Amino acid sequence: MRKNMQILALCAATLTLTVGGWFSYQEFFKNGLENLPAKVCDESVKRETVIRVLPESRSAEDGADTNGTGYGFMFSCHIYTAGDSILSGEAQIQDSSQKTWEDYYKSYGGKSQGVAEQTSSSGIYALSRGNFASVYVPCVPSGSKAGDASEDYSLISEVRVIGESRAEGLDLHQALTDFAYELTRHAYALGKCENGKNFPDELPRFKEN
Repeated sequence: MRKNMQILALCAATLTLTVGGWFSYQEFFKNGLENLPAKVCDESVKRETVIRVLPESRSAEDGADTNGTGYGFMFSCHIYTAGDSILSGEAQIQDSSQKTWEDYYKSYGGKSQGVAEQTSSSGIYALSRGNFASVYVPCVPSGSKAGDASEDYSLISEVRVIGESRAEGLDLHQALTDFAYELTRHAYALGKCENGKNFPDELPRFKEN
């Protein structure tokens, strides 16, 4: 009887060590993204949005940079992981009409990027194909007049995932577009666009074809 109790105790201890070891493994090797700030890149993008794009990783780090003012303004963001997957993007004030932007990104990367998913709301446009997404919003930079542009002053973001991603297909397109939209909304305030656009909480969701 005593011997059986010792065996049971040993089994219980082994199980505890195994389970504990598994959770330690999960904590060390898988939860890098969970350790990012609640909002990454100068508090521009929600961590949950990043997690929808990037695969689990032992570690992850984010960074952001702001360059220029007025027409030369650009805001950039990146998230690097230990698994060599990268999520990055930039939002830049440019001189481009909505049609010029759309035509460019519909052909960007060639046929290998597939058919574009598109959505819009309140004069804000988004497009995603393959492993990238872009958002377009009118933006007259500080110190400029709308009539100064050869086409239209705008803030255009482009984001992409390099390496493996957690999602694929429509889910990936939606996650990348949400990332680009959050980045754009933050950059719009930083860039001091003068036309005062109101951003909805999110853009309309893509739909299955």
